[in-house]
Amino acid sequence: MITYDDVKIYSVIVDDTYYDQKKKKHIKYAKPKITKKLLFEDNCYDLGELYTQIKNCHERDPYRKIEVSFKSNLEY
Repeated sequence: MITYDDVKIYSVIVDDTYYDQKKKKHIKYAKPKITKKLLFEDNCYDLGELYTQIKNCHERDPYRKIEVSFKSNLEY
């Protein structure tokens, strides 16, 4: 069985532009601003539980991209 340790699921927000009130138009950033919000941090016992947590995070923040990182471990 494969277990998933140190699972971290983030919601990622990328801002490319901002609105300038004085110029009355959108201005692009030189480098996009990336904001990450931690939604889940724990261990998952199997792939089904990992899938459930990812689906739950998508339902909590449906219009953002989700970034997942984990370490897998094979148990006999």
